[in-house]
Amino acid sequence: MVKEKVNILLVDDEEALLDSIKRRLQIRDFNVIAVNRGDKALEVARLHPIDVALVDLKMPGMSGEDVLLHLKKDYPWMEVVIITGHGSFDPENESVYNQAYSYLGKPCDLETLLRVLVEAYKKTVMNRLRISPEEMEEILVRDGLKTPREVLKKIKEMDQHGGDKSPSLNDPA
Repeated sequence: MVKEKVNILLVDDEEALLDSIKRRLQIRDFNVIAVNRGDKALEVARLHPIDVALVDLKMPGMSGEDVLLHLKKDYPWMEVVIITGHGSFDPENESVYNQAYSYLGKPCDLETLLRVLVEAYKKTVMNRLRISPEEMEEILVRDGLKTPREVLKKIKEMDQHGGDKSPSLNDPA
């Protein structure tokens, strides 16, 4: 049985943006849990199996940077994508920023967002199953997958069938 949907944790304090991104991703078969604060994000991650987190960098209370650090500490296999309306990053925090899978500026076009989320999910599965990028590409090429939808279906299938070889979705590795 193929895993039904990729579980996305969406964290942003801008309610309109939160609702818009959530609807757009749900229409495209992602399961989205949306929260407007960093502390809520950590609670959701403890209670639900999350594949990829999409986190706003600047939020009141717990910042996106803090959410990133907590998620990577507790779930090192999980990939985190940072979204921000602020154009630059503090070079003094380079070690923190290197822990994110990717950074996207707001507003971000949907095609770019989808591509980054699928690639981040692929990396999450590689992390959980402990397979190299070369092994993943070999599998995808061997199976002759051409469209992004075919690739996503195969990755979900690998995630579903490989789950008994990897740590529990909510246990730190």
